[in-house]
Amino acid sequence: MLSKIGRRARAAVLLAVLGGLVLGSGIFPANSAAAASGGAEKTDGGQWRFSREISVPEAAPYYELYLDEAVYRSAAEDLRDLRIQDSTGAPVPYYMESGAETVEEHSAVYVSELIHKAVKGTDTLLDYQIKPLAEHVDIQGNRLVFELPAESFLKHVEVWGGYDGQAWEQLGTGDLYATNGLSADSITLERSYKFGYYRLVVKSNPEGLEFPGLTLVDSSREWSTAAFMRQKTPQTEIKQVENRTEIMISNTDRLKIGKVMLGSTGNFLRRYELYDSAGIKIPVTGSGELYRLDFKDTRISRTEIQPVVPASSDSLRVVIYNLDDAPISITDLKIEYLVDRLVFAGGEKMPYSLLYGNTLATAPQYDIINFKDRISGEKLLQAALGAEIPVPAADPPGTSWWLQGRWGFNAIIIAVSLLLVLIVARKLGQTK
Repeated sequence: MLSKIGRRARAAVLLAVLGGLVLGSGIFPANSAAAASGGAEKTDGGQWRFSREISVPEAAPYYELYLDEAVYRSAAEDLRDLRIQDSTGAPVPYYMESGAETVEEHSAVYVSELIHKAVKGTDTLLDYQIKPLAEHVDIQGNRLVFELPAESFLKHVEVWGGYDGQAWEQLGTGDLYATNGLSADSITLERSYKFGYYRLVVKSNPEGLEFPGLTLVDSSREWSTAAFMRQKTPQTEIKQVENRTEIMISNTDRLKIGKVMLGSTGNFLRRYELYDSAGIKIPVTGSGELYRLDFKDTRISRTEIQPVVPASSDSLRVVIYNLDDAPISITDLKIEYLVDRLVFAGGEKMPYSLLYGNTLATAPQYDIINFKDRISGEKLLQAALGAEIPVPAADPPGTSWWLQGRWGFNAIIIAVSLLLVLIVARKLGQTK
């Protein structure tokens, strides 16, 4: 009797040992809750779906990186999930600048007095003296706004500037006009000048049209948006609905569209409206009209649609009202959009990579933003993004250890354990 009990005890111990082997193999984790908690993201939930290598031309204190369409297509709409990391996987701090953020530093308006008028052949010369805003304060301006004649006209003009009203420097040319309800009353200069005198030369003006007033405007901005601008030809659909032309512009990449540019032929003057994908009207700059008028030696046109604020809706709809006229002949359509740039500090642990595509990520907060003003004065080398690489999905916590690498070993352990259990069970049955 005692021997049977001893054999059964030894068998029970053997079963317990075998059970421990099975549990220890990782197939049936003893504490699945503890295993599930391993490897959790420290600051964000979810997982980044895409990675791009960031290439840099050479070592430098700071780099600038312009985003592209692929990032906008797959990242969070507000870009809160962007992360830069070095070769060790450590985070690299950055700050972001948007091309839509053009901060106006100052704006000044100067009035003038028409001090001289002369006729040279068929041209008319008009000289204006600018009045300073205060004594001992320099005059500075980059746009000339003229008071136009009451009648309809179109004139080619030249603009000259001078410090004393005696010596003149040509600054530019342009067109001034008022016709068919359309008008252009200003000439924008290439940069700001400190001239106190300006001369307007009205070419071919035998009728002696008067331009009695000039206003000088100075408007400067903190930075130019040119580096942030990109162009592309989007997917579009044009259809005629009753007396309207409707243009559907696809924007599935959620680009920040700042301008829609229409290629067209023929003469026309049409009212238009712009809507987002939800059917909400988008405010635009200007009069809300598209026009193209060909004259003998010049063309007056406005065939660009510019939202007041760049639009990132996944589609845009342009509605052109034709009334009883034939639809406009549209030959092509392009969009101009604004991208963002990341500025980050260089280091020795290259290469860098950009991660994005995590809907659960929160926006990072780095100290580098506090040094933005100082960094803006540094020379920034331009970095570039490599090909987009999908990040493999992580296995559920607690399962990857036995699904990868040790599967064969674990299968053998289980088979041997089950065989031993059967042998022990048979022996126990024989001793009863």
